[in-house]
Amino acid sequence: MKTYILIFFILFISIIVTLKLITSPEPITDHELPFDMKIYDTGKSTYQYNEDAYYRQSSNKEIDDLKLMAFARAFVDVQSYMHKAGNRAHYNETSEIVQNHGLSVEDYTNIASRMNKNSDFKNKVQKMINEVN
Repeated sequence: MKTYILIFFILFISIIVTLKLITSPEPITDHELPFDMKIYDTGKSTYQYNEDAYYRQSSNKEIDDLKLMAFARAFVDVQSYMHKAGNRAHYNETSEIVQNHGLSVEDYTNIASRMNKNSDFKNKVQKMINEVN
């Protein structure tokens, strides 16, 4: 009888722990660093965090005004196309508009996402978009 109670408690605790892990608000993952932030040593299997590379990378992410102006022009043209095409708008057409302005779709998307994350950056780009209109 005691073994059944012990087995029941172990099973009960394992279910609770499993449920806690499943319903955890933040996923349990290993934070991955960009390649230029890792210093590889062939003698070690781990990497070291390189603070200088982090700051170099963040400053390299600055986007020049020419690229922002190209984004502003592309944005206005994409919005105009989507307004005219309505539900017939097609990804290939929008990507072609973006590329005609000298931007890759990835650059266009990165600038748009950065606008959503940084209000100062958004205001700067919004002024450029207003100039284009």
